[in-house]
Amino acid sequence: MTAMRRFEKVCCVLAVLCVLLGALLRFVWTAVRFTGFLLWCAAGALAVYALLYHWSRTRRWALWCRRMFLILLAAGLLLFTALEARVISWSRTDWDTPVEAVVVLGAGVNGRTPSLSLLVRLEAALEYVRDKPGVPIIVTGAQGPGEAVSEARCMADWLIAHGVEPSRVVLEEQAANTMENVRFSKELLAELGVPAGGSVAVVSSDYHLCRAAWMWGGGMVPVAAHMPARYFPLTANYYVREAFGLAAAIVFGI
Repeated sequence: MTAMRRFEKVCCVLAVLCVLLGALLRFVWTAVRFTGFLLWCAAGALAVYALLYHWSRTRRWALWCRRMFLILLAAGLLLFTALEARVISWSRTDWDTPVEAVVVLGAGVNGRTPSLSLLVRLEAALEYVRDKPGVPIIVTGAQGPGEAVSEARCMADWLIAHGVEPSRVVLEEQAANTMENVRFSKELLAELGVPAGGSVAVVSSDYHLCRAAWMWGGGMVPVAAHMPARYFPLTANYYVREAFGLAAAIVFGI
């Protein structure tokens, strides 16, 4: 078997493995299904490259297509790396900047119980506001499918049950996505007397803060909620997905 045929065979074997592993992640380990989708994309790219590699032995146009394919793939990887670096750079908590208010972005609710993502956000928020007794807290998030209460109500109940004064908690129960979280929270901040561009702490999952900052604009102070270390595969999946989410926010404003 020639070296070229061995290379084509390796590409085909890797493509099949990516398809099988991707199916496992998409339909069995569904918490990381986005990674499964990316594996399917990788399988498609391997199959296309193997085909172009095979044709390029006898067709000159295929050689040029193969080179262009590699250039586009390299450009895509560079763009992904830049976006991912930006996402990681925001995954921190700024403890030093004084703030005029705190906004906690919602996540899923299981009936009336915070999901894991929402729980770590609430724990991060509680730790952050512990030494800020006079700062108002906006909790933002609508009621979604399978949720007995709104995300905002679930967060408010949890914070109050853990010692936060009810008078400090302001509910925003209309937002169905991050863009609406930002827009409706800013409307409430204006009603509370917080000036546009004022320093506001935004609490969200560590991987989500970069996209939130892009939508928020100036004045946002990051407060990162980190998943426990044992959930590293889930966290890695979210970080990879977030690079694509940031790209969509930049290009389409969503």
